[in-house]
Amino acid sequence: MSGAPYLGPSEAAASRSLLDLSQGFRELPPTSMPSITPGTTIRTLSNVTISEEHLKRLFEIYFISYHPFLPVVSPDLMTKDMRLDAYYNLHPLLHWTMVATAARRFDQRPGLLVELQSPLNDMLWTTLSQVPQTYHVCKALALLCSWPLPNSSTSQESTMMLAGVMFQLAMQYGLHRPSHAQDFSRFRIDLREEDITDRLNTWATVNIVSQNVATGLGQPPLSRWAWYTYGLHLDRMKRELDMRCRVEKFIDTVTRTIFTMQRDHIVEVDEAHRGLSIDMYARELGELEITLLSNGATQIELIYLKAASLHLRLSAFFDKPTQPNYLADLRNVYIAATSMLTAIVDLPSTTLLYVPRYVEQMVLAAAVTLLKLLNSFFASHVDVPVGRTLFSRSVNTLRQLSVRSNDLPQRLAEVMAQLWHTSGASDQRRFSTTDAAHSPDDSLQLKVRCRSSLSVLYDAIWRWRQQVGQTGTQHLDQAVDNPTHVPTNSHGANTPNPATTDPTLGIEGGLAVGDVDPLAWDGSYGSNAVFDPLSWALDGDLNFTNFGGADGLGF
Repeated sequence: MSGAPYLGPSEAAASRSLLDLSQGFRELPPTSMPSITPGTTIRTLSNVTISEEHLKRLFEIYFISYHPFLPVVSPDLMTKDMRLDAYYNLHPLLHWTMVATAARRFDQRPGLLVELQSPLNDMLWTTLSQVPQTYHVCKALALLCSWPLPNSSTSQESTMMLAGVMFQLAMQYGLHRPSHAQDFSRFRIDLREEDITDRLNTWATVNIVSQNVATGLGQPPLSRWAWYTYGLHLDRMKRELDMRCRVEKFIDTVTRTIFTMQRDHIVEVDEAHRGLSIDMYARELGELEITLLSNGATQIELIYLKAASLHLRLSAFFDKPTQPNYLADLRNVYIAATSMLTAIVDLPSTTLLYVPRYVEQMVLAAAVTLLKLLNSFFASHVDVPVGRTLFSRSVNTLRQLSVRSNDLPQRLAEVMAQLWHTSGASDQRRFSTTDAAHSPDDSLQLKVRCRSSLSVLYDAIWRWRQQVGQTGTQHLDQAVDNPTHVPTNSHGANTPNPATTDPTLGIEGGLAVGDVDPLAWDGSYGSNAVFDPLSWALDGDLNFTNFGGADGLGF
């Protein structure tokens, strides 16, 4: 015995791995990992405890109000046995993310979302730091990207980063090959039919959410859609996800073709070819609408279809005023924007209050579109009073989407209201108009051109920041208690007037394309400004300190 060789650490580890493979060893369930979730149960997260009655109600709210927008989890897991730990057993992060999402609108315990925010954030980053071993974490990340935890500072919002982590983890788990999970695992995996279906639906959700995040932030798309054309088992996908995949795949195609290298001073775009491409995609979108309607499209699916139409038509702001079809393109983007806004403001509160962040971002883009067009030469081609009323309703709708004082929906709604007030006849007009001449001019040209369709939003906010934000936070401390009112009368101070020269600003007509100093771009915000969604425009200018805490949220 004394002469028998002993296995070294490497050999022992290899032997254990081989034994695991031969016995079909499976990873420990996530609930068996105390290092990830110390002291956490289905009803307790850190120092927050929820009664069983409230927990049941929260799951009801989630499946009634949030699940239709993103059906990534199966309600059958809980309804079949009425077990509250069904999703906790998949992964604690998924369970508590669903609870926190439902807590956004939970009247029985006001403030629950605030209580859960910090411990859930801790659980999220602890889970990711230890490389989660189950793909159900991707479901939690999809929910967090769709309904992010409330934040008052865009530079601190991690949605884009989480979307990237979610997508990479999904491929690490082999979700892009749902029936071949064994190829991506150290251990034997015996897949049932329902497992393949769930992996496929999760992969579809990951692509949908990744596309939404990229589009809503004006960033290059992360999603991959070749699998949707050539993949196996597509007939097993949920109908709702299948419809969403069609819309998001269309948006991805538009982004990669129409919104690639739009900065004309870097690459000269073939305008004729681009115009033909837009017409082709418009016809494709019409066919997609017919397909969705013939398949019984829901109200939610039609909203995403309108967002896709707006995404396509926002390319009009990259056109040159000398193009023959310039006015036609502006008319199309006006129709797309008003259609999107009308669909949202007319939603019943049972649907409106639960829309994801992506819908909110597209509403902002549509609102800015309306603002620019109503305060430009194009105003003579539309019904201005109707447009003004729609814009006012849109600002009020954005304020309703707020789930916490001084969060981003509330702040951005205030910016929209202030942009409207400074776009008319005041001394700080933002958008130039000419009543004397209604022919196209360059007043609608964008300075920010690298943020895809959302360039129109970032352009407007950057200009607002350049001219209004430099005065600091004066008059903004009371903006939450006394929000800026957007009048709807047709003869108010906001009625577009002829452009005049403002000697205090040193520009003519407010937001002419040349009013932004290109040297101030990098000087004011640094070379990384274009990678930050909105912090270069908002941070430090809308800090409502009367709500307590350094970040204005009371932390």
